[in-house]
Amino acid sequence: MVVEQQAQPATGEDAEGRRSTAYEPDPRRWRILAVSLVVGFMSLLDVTIVNVAIPSMQSGLDTSAAAVQWVVSGYALSFGLVLVIGGRLGDAFGRRRLMLVGLTGFVVSSALVGIAPGIELVVAARLLQGISAGLLTPQNSGLIQTLFRGAERGRAFGLFGFVVSISSALGPVLGGLIITLAGSEDGWRWIFWVNVPVGLVALVLVARIVPSEVSSEGDDPRLDLVGALLLGLAVLCVIYPLVSLEGGGYRWLVLLAAVPALGWAFVRWERRVVARGGAPLLDVGLLRRTPGFADGIAVGSLYFTGFTGLVLVLAIHLQTELGLGPLAAGAVLTGFAGGSAISSPLAGRAGAR
Repeated sequence: MVVEQQAQPATGEDAEGRRSTAYEPDPRRWRILAVSLVVGFMSLLDVTIVNVAIPSMQSGLDTSAAAVQWVVSGYALSFGLVLVIGGRLGDAFGRRRLMLVGLTGFVVSSALVGIAPGIELVVAARLLQGISAGLLTPQNSGLIQTLFRGAERGRAFGLFGFVVSISSALGPVLGGLIITLAGSEDGWRWIFWVNVPVGLVALVLVARIVPSEVSSEGDDPRLDLVGALLLGLAVLCVIYPLVSLEGGGYRWLVLLAAVPALGWAFVRWERRVVARGGAPLLDVGLLRRTPGFADGIAVGSLYFTGFTGLVLVLAIHLQTELGLGPLAAGAVLTGFAGGSAISSPLAGRAGAR
């Protein structure tokens, strides 16, 4: 397997004789980005593609609405728990390695969902699938940050935003189309089986094209295990009570009371790690000293909090209350997909300016 030389800083000396570095772009950076975006599209697509399959899964598995809701909620739960940690693992051990591990888990878990005889294995496999997606997704932004500079970075992030929006919007449409073609009884299984050949092709492309080391030079390989634990507990205390409400788990709402304390402990710990010269899971100082960082987090949080929930509720309502088929229910969101296709690349170019 031959991998061309990745982007490396060229060293030299400035006017005062000090060592300096200059960015040399990787000639394969756009091909690497293309492979990365294919992987990102596949993992993000599974956030919404199952929304239109909920009624079919409930009927095919002969289970309750509360149980089948965990097919969606379990994926979101494990995905959210691993997302930040996955980015740090990519910093420490390399993007390609994390992409290969995440893709392998994603393919295996997709196959398990497809052959599952009951709801228990479906939910367990979806939890594994969410973990795998959490390892995959942050490698996209990490690759862009490492391989691109200046206006090119803006365009690359614009393409990434395009993939995020389109995958979220087209998920219900593709899910509805697959169920319509394969039948309502077992058509939902093909939603997961199609990930297997696509994932296997992606594995080959990642192994051949993505360089073995694409982390920033000088990255600290140490992992902030305490920070990961605190953040994971905080995310769990937010998400688990909410996804349990469908099954009447109101008693779990008490966990929300622990979120402020866990968040405070996480921030204190991360500041302590930075003060000691360690490698934090999240340098909270970025919120103050990096222009636009806090605003970007706020906008992203509002978007994903509102949109993904809207897609799920709307897909179920259109089928169970209004009597639409899976394909028709998914087609309701095609307008959003078209808008995202136009606006995301424009936003990337505008961001560079």
